[in-house]
Amino acid sequence: MREKFKNLSPLWAALTAVALAGVIAFAVLVGAGVSAAGGSDAFPVPAASGAVRMAEDDTYFAAADADGLLSCYNKEDGALLFSYRKPAADGSGSSAGVLSVSLYGGQVFALYGDRQVLRFAAEGDGTPAGVLETNYVPQQAYFPVSGSLFAVYGMVGARKEVYLLRTDFGGTPDAPVSYREYPKLDGGEYAVSSGGVETGVQGICVTEDERVYVASDIYTVRAFTANGMTDGYEQYDIPAQKLAALCETETGFAGMDLAGNFYRFDDTFNAEYILRTGQAFDTVLCAGGTFYGAGGGRVVGVRADEGQLFNMAADGGTLLMASESAFVLSDGGARYIGVALARQMAAYAGLLPVYIPLLAVFALFLVFAGLHAWRPLGARVNRGLALCGRTFVKHKFAYLGLVPTFALLAVFYYWPIARGFALSFFNYNGVTSEFVGLQNFGDVLQNSIFWNSTLNMFILLVTDLVKAIVPPLIFAEFILAVRSKRFSFAVRVLLFIPGILPGVAGTLVWVNGIFGSDSYGLLNSICSLFVPGFMQTWIGPYLETRSLVSIIMFSFPWVGSYLIFYGGVMGIPKSLFEAAELDGCGWWRRMATIDLPLIFAQIKYIFITSFIASVQDYGRLFITDQSTGHGLKVPALIIYESIYKGGSEPNYGLSSAMSMFLFLFLLAATILSFRKQTSKEEL
Repeated sequence: MREKFKNLSPLWAALTAVALAGVIAFAVLVGAGVSAAGGSDAFPVPAASGAVRMAEDDTYFAAADADGLLSCYNKEDGALLFSYRKPAADGSGSSAGVLSVSLYGGQVFALYGDRQVLRFAAEGDGTPAGVLETNYVPQQAYFPVSGSLFAVYGMVGARKEVYLLRTDFGGTPDAPVSYREYPKLDGGEYAVSSGGVETGVQGICVTEDERVYVASDIYTVRAFTANGMTDGYEQYDIPAQKLAALCETETGFAGMDLAGNFYRFDDTFNAEYILRTGQAFDTVLCAGGTFYGAGGGRVVGVRADEGQLFNMAADGGTLLMASESAFVLSDGGARYIGVALARQMAAYAGLLPVYIPLLAVFALFLVFAGLHAWRPLGARVNRGLALCGRTFVKHKFAYLGLVPTFALLAVFYYWPIARGFALSFFNYNGVTSEFVGLQNFGDVLQNSIFWNSTLNMFILLVTDLVKAIVPPLIFAEFILAVRSKRFSFAVRVLLFIPGILPGVAGTLVWVNGIFGSDSYGLLNSICSLFVPGFMQTWIGPYLETRSLVSIIMFSFPWVGSYLIFYGGVMGIPKSLFEAAELDGCGWWRRMATIDLPLIFAQIKYIFITSFIASVQDYGRLFITDQSTGHGLKVPALIIYESIYKGGSEPNYGLSSAMSMFLFLFLLAATILSFRKQTSKEEL
């Protein structure tokens, strides 16, 4: 037994075990970080996850969908407490749209686009406990920590107004009460500056002593009493231009502006503390002393008494709802994210740049230590490394010159391939990610539309290869046969000019100008000279074959790559042409026996690049389908539509799985092509 393991190095075996443990540990950390980046908490009430307006407190969850259905749930067991749909004021039978939902004091407050504010008991039967009619369209409600008054911000066009209302207002759907019966802040004076330039209303705060503070766009906050303009107002200058949210604190106020700055003020709005997050926001919400700012693909959370809580990536998401302990992020769907999870996501995102390099280091060391654990194998590895080291030192400038190229390839080519392969095992819609194993590949195999489209792909592939090789090669030979250098130069310039036209513009010229279905189409105009009144639709719905043939004809006479063949033929020694002429070799025979074999490298290059470009191309079908509706598909176009035209949400996982099939097809074709080329070179 001892003889059997005499070549095993105990030290390297132990280091291998340590490296393996490190790889496992950091792989778990990286996996947890990637999962956390796209994760979300479960909605307190799953049935409300598709809502467009939401609100929550410790006990209830209120939500309204896009059709105006307002619902209230018990968070503890998810039970539906009531549902209400408000008929539209125009008598059309449709529902009025809900603009905002709030929960306060066991009541649900809903703002409607028909200028009404409705109040419901959270555990009632869905009958409005109060209906109040406003003068403007209410946009948002602002509630104090405790108190009997709340503010509603409304607007019509460019005019803005703030109402201060009682939380127990009455009224019924048939006999609503008017805002004129309640304390109201007349927005006419402070919504317009002295110069007549409108300023926007930003954050609003209602305090326990029934005062309302309104921040504007002009570096000011104005404070009003419950009597509104009757008592006048106090104005405070602040350093924030657009203080989008503010709240009352024990010592004063706190707020956050759209520039990404958080402030703590004293009771006269002198800034005592400023936190600059470095991130501009599109939306800022405040709930219970917790501020959330979203913009630039990130969400930042700040608590008035603690400071910054998290700064997490959000992929361009917007805020749909905010409470003291959670928020809802809308980005192709709705994600309910608690503050604790958001902090975890931000922490993992900050540590991933550390975990990933450490994982790579431990993985490399695992390979190195594993090879050295067996002494004979380790000796061979050391000899190989020594040889590589001497070779690198000898040719260091050549190897160093390759580093930038491979670094760029790794970032812009190899990483997208690896990322696409990884996504093919997930159900990923751009926001949430769920591991589904081989399900996406199974769905592709059963996708008849995808596989039927491969017929169009192969037809276009064959014709593209013929167009890319045969006409340019013949034109190159014709140009070479021209004896006049001036004429040859003029021909080359004229043949090159069409290549300057952008591809999209050229496609539109063909589909609308040459194959136009009206009398102004060039082909129809030419045919009408011989057949009066002739008019034909060349590309259109239910004309798959004709449309495909017409699209194949695009870019006629297909001389795009003639310069490459021309340069190749020009590089052939003229002595070979002279010898062939003396032997009585004709032009066609010389072209077949001398020119084609000697420019095989150029033909190979055009063949491979045209092969790959044709399989990946979907632009011509996509562009022509937009204006003609021919409905022709190729796999690359279906991959594109699975992301951008996949219905309610994109399906990146399915698209990635489809891409893997195309990738394997192209990889196999490329490898076979290079193997044949190598075999011919060896002969």
